[in-house]
Amino acid sequence: MEKRMNDKILTVVVPTYNAEKYLKDNLESFIYEDILLDVEILIINDGSKDKSLDIAMEYVQRYPNSFNIITKENGGHGSGINCGIRNASGKYFKVVDADDWVESDALRKLLRNLKEMDSDVVYSGFLWVFDQGQDDKKLFKKKAEISQPFIGVLYKQNYDFDEIADKLYMKMHNMTIKTDILRKHHIFIDENCYYVDTEYITYPIPYVKTISFVDEFVYMYRIGSQGQSVGIDKMQQNEKNYDKVLQSLFNFYAQLESDVPCSYKKKKYIERIIARVVAGKIKIMLSFPATKGKKKELQIFEYNLRERYPNIYNENINKAIAVLRKSRYLMYYPISFAVKRKFS
Repeated sequence: MEKRMNDKILTVVVPTYNAEKYLKDNLESFIYEDILLDVEILIINDGSKDKSLDIAMEYVQRYPNSFNIITKENGGHGSGINCGIRNASGKYFKVVDADDWVESDALRKLLRNLKEMDSDVVYSGFLWVFDQGQDDKKLFKKKAEISQPFIGVLYKQNYDFDEIADKLYMKMHNMTIKTDILRKHHIFIDENCYYVDTEYITYPIPYVKTISFVDEFVYMYRIGSQGQSVGIDKMQQNEKNYDKVLQSLFNFYAQLESDVPCSYKKKKYIERIIARVVAGKIKIMLSFPATKGKKKELQIFEYNLRERYPNIYNENINKAIAVLRKSRYLMYYPISFAVKRKFS
């Protein structure tokens, strides 16, 4: 009854770098006979220096028809995704970071959808799981950032992506996508760089025709693990990485309709995604000590954005940024103070 790798409906790629503290929880979440029949777990060992490789090898040896491992030089999260795209054997592709895991019953429902609906993309929910130092995941505090994809969503229905694009915002944790879309269109993510999740969820969008939704929280996203890059101090340290990703997104956006065929509604969807990244960049700028120089830097950034990418500029939904702009940046100092206070 064993399924070989090329029969799998889903490849789960686990980019792994020095994740020995969490990797076992991740891999154990797949250890159910019915799940292992349908899922290839592809562990990308990104030059780990701890015991991550040893832990991964245990699962490859125990479940050789479901687990595989590729060891490579360190290249960052994007490099792990790129390696996964090249080597995935499943019809569908999903990324689950090494410090996160999946909820098994929800994953089963996702797998049923993948078999029955044949959508280009399948959206499922995720939960923030706040790591409070407990050994038992069940004691962790869980919270849904988004309780449902959009109001009135119909599950078990294939939507034309353009039909619901104006209602939707999809993160990496939500997305399961056909592997052929990634491979055929040469989707490539920046390497040796943080914050590349947005590239991964954005670059395939022009080629997505259909999407369906699963009424389950499949992905368990651990908050508070060591080394995460989402804290404001880490974002300050890695601001150049953030700038690199933002420039890559601008370059991609500039190709839409000319080099990359893209419908009007998909282009608007992409503008909204990039506007969120812009808001993150402005949050970083506001988090530094407020000075005339920093204020001027922000104003120049905003001027260039408005001149070069007016549609992205106008897609802002952040209230603090809206106040900044409406006040002609007179509110820069109090808003900067509020940002620093919120994230201190």
